[in-house]
Amino acid sequence: MPKSAISEWLLARLTSRDRAAAILGDLTEMAATRGRLWFWMAYARTLITLGWRAPVAFVFAMASMRFIFGTVFPWLWNRRTTHLMDAGLFGVYNQHIRLITWNISMVTAQFLCFAFAFVLVRFGWRNRLTQLTCALFLIAMPVYSLRPWFMDLSGVAMMLIIAAALVAPPWRKPLAVLAGTCLPAIAIKGTYLILLTSLTIPYHRKVFALRSWVNAYDAISFVLAAIICLYLYRRLLQRPPASDRTIA
Repeated sequence: MPKSAISEWLLARLTSRDRAAAILGDLTEMAATRGRLWFWMAYARTLITLGWRAPVAFVFAMASMRFIFGTVFPWLWNRRTTHLMDAGLFGVYNQHIRLITWNISMVTAQFLCFAFAFVLVRFGWRNRLTQLTCALFLIAMPVYSLRPWFMDLSGVAMMLIIAAALVAPPWRKPLAVLAGTCLPAIAIKGTYLILLTSLTIPYHRKVFALRSWVNAYDAISFVLAAIICLYLYRRLLQRPPASDRTIA
């Protein structure tokens, strides 16, 4: 049975090119005596074995965000909103500046929540990318309190962690993967939120647009974040083809 370029390409998306060629070669050789049906069944099993973690990680990440932003955050919002206009660590009393910084912090925390749940299931706890994402996510958690002092301290701590990761060579590539995962999706979300809120349409139509469009664009943002994360991980952090293990 001749090799299929599409079949090998699809396997190569889930593992290294050399390993994909070896797997497809073995399946093709055994299919010569077992038949075409056996080949495609074995090929499908191989795809599931190699690729099940990514979709499971995505579902787990979305469920985690649904719990935090559907249950935890509304509960905190109803109890902490009165503190939102406090001066905070830097003495900022301006309402617009405080709302802008609050929205940036919330969007960043949202994508860190998604990224942490995703990489935890996909790559495991011992992975450096998972550990770095966990550290930044935990530092970002105080934003949910809506207390400016905690939010400002959280921002300062995040900057220190990022600076330390840039200085330490073992953590530069994990930081690059995390930045590539979150920043494009954050930019997309920030752009469409600004566009939606600036539309000159009646209020009731704008509310409907926000509810429907935000859900759609959120899904696009998170799918994009997952795809970029897997791509950058393979390019920057995955071990050479001689080893099937990922870095710890």
